[in-house]
Amino acid sequence: MRKVIAIVVQNGLVVAHTTNDHPTPCKREGFPSGEGYELCKYCQYENHAEYKAVKGLTGGTVYLIGHTYACEPCKKAVKDAGMELVIVPE
Repeated sequence: MRKVIAIVVQNGLVVAHTTNDHPTPCKREGFPSGEGYELCKYCQYENHAEYKAVKGLTGGTVYLIGHTYACEPCKKAVKDAGMELVIVPE
């Protein structure tokens, strides 16, 4: 399972820091990234680092570390929170 970290910065301060950690083994082991989410309750977008990071916050920037993209529900959550998403290359 790929470890993903989301950090929310507002006015130069880190206000949230979350990860996508969950118990192993994952039922999605061996699946390509972005596929098979329906097989594991911990892999649902509500448990994704970026989704958890923006919950209850408005404005700022989300830095996503450890992944090359955000899924559509997470991108929507970031946008709905009035935030910008920056994906930090590995």
